[in-house]
Amino acid sequence: MKNIQLLEISLINFKGLRDQKITFDKNTDIFGANGTGKTTIFDAFTWLLFGKDSTDRKDFEVKTLDMYNVVIPKIEHEVTAVISVNGVNITISRILKENWVKKRGSETTEFSGNVTEYYWDSVPMQQKTFQEKVSGILDETVFKLITNPLAFNSLKWQDRRKVLIDIAGAISDSDLAKGNSEYEKLVAELTNGKTLADYQKQIANSIKKAKDDLKAIPTRIDEASKSKPESFNFVDLKIGLDIKEKALTKVNESIENKSSDYDIQLDEINQKKVKANNLKSEIEIIENNTRTEIENSLKPDTSVLDGLKRNLETKKGELSTSENGLSTLKTKVTTIESQINGLDTKLAELRNEWAVENAKELTFNDDDFHCPTCKREFESGDVEGKKAEMLTSFKTKKQNALSEINTRGGNLKNEKASLENELQTFKDRIKTGENHVENLKTEVQTLESNLSLEENKATPREDVDKQVLLTNKLLENSIYQAKKQELSTVQDSIVEVPVVDVSDLKEQRSTLVSEIDQIKNNLRNEDQIKAVDKRIADLEQEGKELAQQIANVEKTQFVIEKFNKLKIDTLESKINEKFKFVKFRMFESQINGGESECCDALIDGVPFSDANTASKINAGLDIINTLCGFYQVTAPIFIDNRESIIDVIGIESQLINLIVSADDAKLRVA
Repeated sequence: MKNIQLLEISLINFKGLRDQKITFDKNTDIFGANGTGKTTIFDAFTWLLFGKDSTDRKDFEVKTLDMYNVVIPKIEHEVTAVISVNGVNITISRILKENWVKKRGSETTEFSGNVTEYYWDSVPMQQKTFQEKVSGILDETVFKLITNPLAFNSLKWQDRRKVLIDIAGAISDSDLAKGNSEYEKLVAELTNGKTLADYQKQIANSIKKAKDDLKAIPTRIDEASKSKPESFNFVDLKIGLDIKEKALTKVNESIENKSSDYDIQLDEINQKKVKANNLKSEIEIIENNTRTEIENSLKPDTSVLDGLKRNLETKKGELSTSENGLSTLKTKVTTIESQINGLDTKLAELRNEWAVENAKELTFNDDDFHCPTCKREFESGDVEGKKAEMLTSFKTKKQNALSEINTRGGNLKNEKASLENELQTFKDRIKTGENHVENLKTEVQTLESNLSLEENKATPREDVDKQVLLTNKLLENSIYQAKKQELSTVQDSIVEVPVVDVSDLKEQRSTLVSEIDQIKNNLRNEDQIKAVDKRIADLEQEGKELAQQIANVEKTQFVIEKFNKLKIDTLESKINEKFKFVKFRMFESQINGGESECCDALIDGVPFSDANTASKINAGLDIINTLCGFYQVTAPIFIDNRESIIDVIGIESQLINLIVSADDAKLRVA
């Protein structure tokens, strides 16, 4: 087991204590009046280790205040402690400093934040490393639970319950059920991660649903009964239906017999009418064919005329294309001639420019042979040299200028020659094109003349009587005359069919059909009544099954409740055997007879929250003893208001009692 003891603590400017040093024994009493700083010792110890006060607050006032409750600036706030861990002493320090800086151009310093320094055996280190070393000695959560008797019961009940179950060890449902067939069968249902609580909820939901369904059965039976149709003597209805259907059959046979002769005569007449229509169509076809034959025989031959029209259109198209091409060529000739005229103008300008440049001569001025700075005349030898130099430069520039003009002139001549060649080519093509256009015009005129002559030849004959020709042609057609005769014979044989009166029979049939439909409609009620009766029987059976299902599930629910009670008693027994002074209630009975999870500490049957201070402290110490045994570590326990407690239970941990003493204006250690 790890044993942690606080041997010594020093406070400098921490909260209200300017300079305080305390040495501790296994049991240490610290006396002081209210406000002298007893709790500050506990706050200093937790701040040193975790940066929080004894109530787990990070944001609390560490700094020392003056008489006006204003922070005293520019002083350090330090806590240093000597801690023994299994006999090995460790000195740790935490120092809070204010950072005051002087900004550029300012004569005064300004507060720019706090800085915290950490030391471990006088070795400075970063906060992360410091906290890791503290955690290596004791976890912060465990520290809170084993140093303050009230800490455990200040946790949420769910967190208290988790810690206690960890201490007692989880209870296996299968181990608890072993030897009891009902419980073993119950645990066997808990598959695929399903817990007993899940199963209990599932069963409760199934019972609720079954009861809701059972409650609805009478309403559903009543609704089904209301939907039952009127009842009849269905045997008499079926006998009556058979009699009327037989009567209907006889009426239909009578109507069919009377209509049979009429149908035969009507069929014969219809066949004759079809034959007559077919003969008319055949006669009309012969007449149309003969008429077309006569029309064709009287039409002139227009094949030559049609050929001339096609040739004329072709030649006109060629003429139009050639004329368009000739116009394009003439436009290009005009453009090239304009370009050549422009080049002639540029060449004339270059000749003038060459003549001007070639006529230039070098002349010397007196100023050319004086020093530009002092105006002194050059020596005669220098003058001649200067002249020779100037002459050479002049000739070179002149030659270069003439050469450049000649080059530009040559380029223009070449360009002009190229355009003149292109111009001649286009003129030759224009001449050829004009000849071709003239030839096409001649051909068009010839074709138009021939077309006019041929159109005069193709005038149709108007002096022939086409109807006479058609009549004569048809009189000569033996097939035509035979079909005309046959059509006349068929038309003479078509007579009107006498009307058959079956109205009385049809009226009888209509009456019988209506009566049969009414009987059938009434007979349908029989099937509907049977369906409703079956539905009611099914609902009654469903009600019986639901009642049995509820009984079966409630039996399982009772087994779960018994098993839960066993589990509750076992869990509470395992937990409570870990404690001497305090007991824990892990489940609370509900009004409906169920049990809900909880975690309440009881002191002689009194809830922790209702106990007096001494009982709460002793209960807390009892809990700390158990926690120390479970976590295998002890740490200093601070008991505030120790004066209100006469006796405390035995404790293995170091005990630091904070005692209110009105006579002690300053802290006193004993």
